[in-house]
Amino acid sequence: MMHPGKMVDPDVALPQIAILGAGIFVRTQYIPRLKELADRVIVKSIWSRSEESAKAASELARDFAPNIEYKWGDSGIEEIIQDSSITAVAVVLAAQVQV
Repeated sequence: MMHPGKMVDPDVALPQIAILGAGIFVRTQYIPRLKELADRVIVKSIWSRSEESAKAASELARDFAPNIEYKWGDSGIEEIIQDSSITAVAVVLAAQVQV
């Protein structure tokens, strides 16, 4: 049953996503936008080449994604690839690369 004013059916599992990249663009643009969508999607993990970057970005999302995991390096990306609960992956490049 849909609740008035809500577009999300509470009986349907929310999609879980992973973010590949933890740079400035993720921290300043993606995480604030994902917070706005917290009732529609679960951010399951954030990956970066370095543990420090992944951890820092995940901490910014922890208030709306309390179970977020941070992963790094080759083993971290392999874990994301193997995780069948992740339904989508956002590959976030630096803003100047996206243009």
